[in-house]
Order: sequence, then structure tokens, then C-alpha cells
Amino acid sequence: MIAGDLYLIMLLLFSTGILSAFFTRRNVKYTNYIAHSIALMGCAMAILCAIFVFVQGEFKFTLPVLLPFGEMIIKVDGLSAFFLFVVGVVGVATSLYAYGYSREYEECRLPLMAGLYNAFLLSIVLVLTVQHVAAFIIAWELMSIVSFFLVNHEYEKKVNTRSAYIYILMTHIGTVFIITAFLLLAVAAGSMNFEHLSGNSVNAFMKNIVFICVLIGFGTKAGMVPLHIWLPRAHPAAPSHVSALMSGAMLKTAIYGMCRFFLDFLGIGPVWWGVVILVIASITAVLGVLYAFIEHDMKRLLAYSSVENIGIILLGMGAGMVFISSYEPVLAGLAFTAALYHVVNHALFKSLAFMGAGAVLQSAHTKNMEQLGGLIKRMPYTAGFFLVAAVAISALPPLNGFVSEWLTFQALLCLPLALTGIIGKVGSASLIALLGLTGALAAACFVQTFGITFLAKPRSKKAEEAVEAAPTMLIAMGLLAVLCILLGIWPQVMLLLLHKTLQTFSSLDVTMLGNQVWYQIPLAQRGAGEGISTALIGLILAGGGLLAYVLYRNWEREKISGSETWTCGIVPNPRMEYTATGFSKSIRLVFKNIVHSYDETLVNRSSSQYYGRELSYQVRIQYVFVSLVYRPINEGIIKTATFMKNIQTGSVQLYVGYIMFVTVVVLIWSTRW
Repeated sequence: MIAGDLYLIMLLLFSTGILSAFFTRRNVKYTNYIAHSIALMGCAMAILCAIFVFVQGEFKFTLPVLLPFGEMIIKVDGLSAFFLFVVGVVGVATSLYAYGYSREYEECRLPLMAGLYNAFLLSIVLVLTVQHVAAFIIAWELMSIVSFFLVNHEYEKKVNTRSAYIYILMTHIGTVFIITAFLLLAVAAGSMNFEHLSGNSVNAFMKNIVFICVLIGFGTKAGMVPLHIWLPRAHPAAPSHVSALMSGAMLKTAIYGMCRFFLDFLGIGPVWWGVVILVIASITAVLGVLYAFIEHDMKRLLAYSSVENIGIILLGMGAGMVFISSYEPVLAGLAFTAALYHVVNHALFKSLAFMGAGAVLQSAHTKNMEQLGGLIKRMPYTAGFFLVAAVAISALPPLNGFVSEWLTFQALLCLPLALTGIIGKVGSASLIALLGLTGALAAACFVQTFGITFLAKPRSKKAEEAVEAAPTMLIAMGLLAVLCILLGIWPQVMLLLLHKTLQTFSSLDVTMLGNQVWYQIPLAQRGAGEGISTALIGLILAGGGLLAYVLYRNWEREKISGSETWTCGIVPNPRMEYTATGFSKSIRLVFKNIVHSYDETLVNRSSSQYYGRELSYQVRIQYVFVSLVYRPINEGIIKTATFMKNIQTGSVQLYVGYIMFVTVVVLIWSTRW
């Protein structure tokens, strides 16, 4: 019962963290250290709890809490332990990072933010571990409401408040579908306990309804296109360590919910379930990276990149669903292994990237890349860690992003075995091509992000005066950077955890994966035949870097003399540098029918005619789903509300007339005229 004890200690720590922020509010420096230290210890307990579950097996107990719906059952099985582990790792890093980053908020309700931060972590672990429908919905709502207050923490900025309200609106739309899915299963099973929801207690039609509700409900929280509109608004508005936690941990609760339904509750479904997920996933991945490429705001760019990575995760899950429907358990095991491996990788490199962006924001006081530049000389460690995140996101070897995307490619390459016919073959090939396109665009996007932000000359006074981040922030970023490298060079440990996670599901067969040559190609394990291991690639790169450093230190250093870059006798200045707008122009032109961008040239007519006009160049994006879906819905709601407002005159006689009119209509209808 060691894992159970660790779990209870974890809950106790997070609860203490909430209260500590209240009791130490008079000294915000103490609040910062105490509340975030307790959060860090709670996340460490989450990691230990998950490890003990992997070693000793699942545990289950009933919390002595009196709730209206009955007992509160806690169960941590392999799937819960895996996501608990991910949340714990991300939480340790963000809590450590928060020591330094939260100093920015000492004059801006720091105790409230620290208390909510602990409550946020508590709600996430409850979502992953409760085993009762009502308890799950309560924990889900708690997570949504707490994150709403964190997103709206700087409510003095109108844009933050608007972002927070869009976030809470979309979250509750998703929650309605989640509740519907749970209730349909619970009514059929006659119980709200998760253990009784599994099996085939509902007919095929009802299963399809539940599947659609699950996809919409959890897809909204995950940021799936076209339900993603809250994500690029909420992430930039939240404090950066909260953004890292939202992207690294909160989005994964939606993936956990999908896995729980698709693998546990619903069982084997028709092939079209997987096909629908694959189509949505490919659109999500491509649109996410395209919108990321044309963004200038670093945090919005990273948010769109999260949309892209959710698409990649769903590609793996969709392929797995297709294989399950086709009774290909080994291939299904491969596809879900790829999806969950990318869950871990995205949690690590995206949290790291958000931390890097937060360090830049704290130091340079801007997220606009067009006003940055040259930060590698002023923030060398932050630049190095952000570079690791950028390489990992771009799926370049030997970092972790490469392993999971390569496994996803392997799963998609096997899709024609399950999708027969010409449409299936062409569709499978298209998915592979779209994943390749996504990877290429992601690499170009992060070349732009790193180059514009950290290289060349500073484009503003703020960037010129930037300084390196606080030591605790650097340690947190360094921890995640090391994990990104380790999971790329030695993926076997994580694959072992994934196999332990997935082996409990009867529709998947992960025991045979080690015997498949095509599975071992990316790892090049002993006996796998041809191929080069990622560990060897890492050693070659490290050796090359070391050799270059030795050569530099011993032979070349004396010959270096610093001077300005030669530009035909002109002193180079930041106006000569590539801008983010210029870098992304070719992509905007190629995909103009998708991203719907248009340029604006603004002329300052107040300047003197003798010195020419001042011109500024801007790019605006017309987001297709906003203009075609959400704006018409919004306008329809406003028109309806206006109409309803007009008929509310305050006259009692008129209201009686309305009642009589409705009564007459109902009576006529009841007589079947």
C-alpha cells in the first residue's frame, strides 16, 4: 500500500499548499517559497506513486469523504499512473520555475496565484484518479474553474479577460458533451462506478452517440480543430509557468479521457471511428503548424504548436482505433505506443518552450518577436534550452520528438493493411504526406522563432537591456532539456513504461512488439538488423561538438577579432535583419487559400513631405473557422438576445397575453389539428 500512502501524502501536500498561500499572504516572499515548495513536493510524490504502481501494480481505496453521490473511489491503474507520472514531471519543473518567475507578481496578487496553482495541480490529479462519474465531473469542473481564474489573473488587461471568458465558454460546451457521454453509459450500466461502465452494455447506435460526444467533449479541452479557438487565447494570457502546466499537463487530461473511453469503456468499435479521428487529426496538425508559422507573439505561436502536436497524438490514436476495429492488436499497440510517447514528449518540450518564452517575456518585457533579437548574448542559457525545445518540437534526431513521430510514421505506414480499397490506400498515403509536411513546417517555424528571437542584433531597447533568467528558472529549464535529450537517446525506458501501461487492455498486444523488425528500426536494438541507433547519433554529435570546442580553444581563438559584419561599407543595423513577417511570407503565399492572410501598409501622413513618408507593414489573418463558424453563431445569439430583449417590455398584461397565446397553441397542437 506504499503507492496509496504516497497518493494520500500528495493530496495532503496540495491541500496544504492552498492553505499556506492564505496564511502567509502578508509576506509574499514566504508565500512564493512555501507554496511552490509544497507544490514541488506534491508533484514528486505523484512521480513516486506512479513508479510504485508500475512496479507493484494498481491500487484502489475509498476516501473517507461523505459526498451526495456516495463514496469517493480512488483507483490508480496503469493508464492513470502513466498520466500521473507525466503531470508529476511537468509539475516539478514548473514549481521550481515558479520560484523565480513569480517574483514578477509580488505586487500582483501572488498569494492568490500560488494558492490557485496548488488547487490546479490537485484538480488535475483527481481527474486522473477518481473512479466515479460524479466525482470525475466535479474534479473536471474544478480544474476548469481554477484554470479560468489563473488565465484571468491579470484581469486589468481586457484582452486577458476576454480570453478567459472564451476559454470557460468553450470548456463548458465540451463539459456538456462529456456529461452526456457519461450519463448514457451510466444509465445503460445502472451504475456510475467506472468499473461497471466497461463492456458492451449499450447498443451500437448508442455507442456511436457516446463516441461523438467523447470526441467533441474531450477534443474541446485538447484543442482539436475546429474547437481549438480558446487555446491560442488562453495560453498567452496566463502566467508562463501556468501556461507550461496547461500545455504540458492539462491538455493531457483530455487525451486520458479519450483513452479511458476508447480503450476501456466502449471496446471495439467500427472502423469509421478511427477514420474520423485520423481526418480531424491531420487537419489539426497542418492548420496548427501553419498558424504557428505566421504568428509573431511567442506564446501564441507555442499555443498553435500545441494544437499541431495534439493533431500528431490523435493521428496515433486514430490509427490505433482503425487497427483495433480490424483486429490487428499488435499494430494497434504500436499506434497507441506512438501516441502516448508523443504525449510525454509534448509535455516535456512544450513546457520547456513556454518556460523559455516566459524568461524572455520577464527579461525583455515583450512577447513580440519583431521587437526581440540578439538575446543569445544576453541570455545564453535560456537560448540554449529553447534551442533544445525547438529541435525536439521539430522532431529532429537525436531528441525525443523524433522517436515518437517516427513511431507514428511506422503506424501510418501500416494503415493500408487495415484500410482496404483504393480510397483507403490513397488516404493512408495522404496522411503520411501530411505528417511529413507538418514536420517540415514545424522545423521551418522554429528556425524562424529561434533565429528572430535570439540571433542577430536587438531590435528594441527592451531586448538590448535583457538579462539572464533567475537560477531556479534555469535549473527547471535544464531539467526538462536533459529529459528531452535522454528520451531521444534512450527511449527504451519510456517504452517499457508504455508497454506496462497498455498491456492491460485486451484490444492491444504490446508483448509482440519487441519481435517486430519494423518496430525496432527506429531504436536499432541489439539484433534488430540494419539501422543506426539514436544513442549513436547523439554520441557522434556530442563527439563532434567536443572536437570543435577543443580545436577552437587551442588553435583558433587567437585569430578571432570582433567587428561589425561587412555590408559594403554600411554599418549594419536591426532594420536590415530578416523579420518574422518576411520569413513567413513565402509560406503565407503558398497557403494563402488556407490561412487567408492579407497585408496592410500603413502610411503616416503626419510626417514631413521633405523626408518621405513613414510606412509600417502589417499582416492580418482571417481565421477560417472563426469567420465561417463562430462569428455567425455569435451574431445569431446576439440577434436572438436582442429580439428577446424587445419582447420584454415589463408589462404584466403583455406577459399574460404571451401565456395565453402559448396555451392556445398547445391546446390546438394537442388536438392534432
